[in-house]
Amino acid sequence: MTTQSIAGAARSGGAQENLTLWDKALAFGLRRLVTTQSWEDPEADLAALQLPLGSTIVTMSSGGCNALSYLTAQPAQIYAVDRNDAQFALLKLRLAGIRALSTYHEFWQFFGAAASPANAQIYLEQLRPLLDAVTRAYWDGRNALGRWRYSYFTDGLHRHGLLGRFLGLAHLLARLAQIDLDALLTGARDSPERINALRRLDRLFHSATARFLMDTLALPSSLGIPPRQRALLEAGEPLNIVFHERLLRLIEGHSRETNYFAWQALHLGYSGPGDRCLPPYLRRNQFARMRNNSGVIIPVHAGLTQLLENLPAREVDAVVLLDSLDWMATDDIWALWNAIDRAGSERVRVIVRTAATRSPLDAPDLAVIGQSWHRDEERSAIGAELDRSGLFGGFHCYERR
Repeated sequence: MTTQSIAGAARSGGAQENLTLWDKALAFGLRRLVTTQSWEDPEADLAALQLPLGSTIVTMSSGGCNALSYLTAQPAQIYAVDRNDAQFALLKLRLAGIRALSTYHEFWQFFGAAASPANAQIYLEQLRPLLDAVTRAYWDGRNALGRWRYSYFTDGLHRHGLLGRFLGLAHLLARLAQIDLDALLTGARDSPERINALRRLDRLFHSATARFLMDTLALPSSLGIPPRQRALLEAGEPLNIVFHERLLRLIEGHSRETNYFAWQALHLGYSGPGDRCLPPYLRRNQFARMRNNSGVIIPVHAGLTQLLENLPAREVDAVVLLDSLDWMATDDIWALWNAIDRAGSERVRVIVRTAATRSPLDAPDLAVIGQSWHRDEERSAIGAELDRSGLFGGFHCYERR
């Protein structure tokens, strides 16, 4: 999920007149660490894009997980863009870790398990010297509770950030509702324990408490969902029903043997080191490629439109927008798409995720874009089918006509 568009608009003034007070409050919160793992499936992206070797990719950085995972496609370069200082610092730290930690075990301990007390010393002695001054200042700093930020890697990185805290609260509510999350994650599909857990989950989401929480702005905002995107989510059904359906898709839609998104949601971590049920960049069999090729990742602390406007014309083969168009004003989407049109190669493909089912580009005031670009139905269907996170209503892959 992107933090760039709304936070950037609130800071720079771009489309600021269209932002609500909730938008502006959320933008302030999104300057902090939002998510420690990207919730867009990188393997679904690559399957839809079908990029040739040596391609140039532009992606919003988030935590850097997907930028690193795209290395499996052997691109020539990856521009990883974000204006959120905290998310950008996480990308830079992961790149430093790839260079500094020489074995898969060390890398897994720091970024996969991310819960060893020894990680604080590893940061200070091995990663910190490789960081630039701005990134070092972020991780050397303290959070609102006075903790060193690099201590996040000593007690479970995935419990931190806006989304991590929300998931922690969700786990507390699940315990109060006597929902067995372990049974949902690892129980046999027809076991009494799992069936009972699903029933209790259904009862919770259809309860008056769930409806009340979803009807307030505070709970969706704690997930990083601004009012504009919330309106898209609840266009057809109440928000508690939408969230329940998407959680079931996350739990039931794909094999638990490979769906690390389900492990993050229900376990607040990964199943363990190895080659399965992990983001590609965290797999043992990809570690050598990460170390050898991480230099093709180019971190860019800027807005996406700004970057694309400054790249050479026809250089970019793929642009991954996450769900940013849900957050953007019409004029900003026009500016972004003009920049994509200029910087994109003749074969460029663009991935757009949406909270709703329909693409934002279907809106009447953006219809002219469709004269030069079309949604590839086959590639969009591939991405939607393979995306394991279950969070998004639409997966759209565009290419030039």
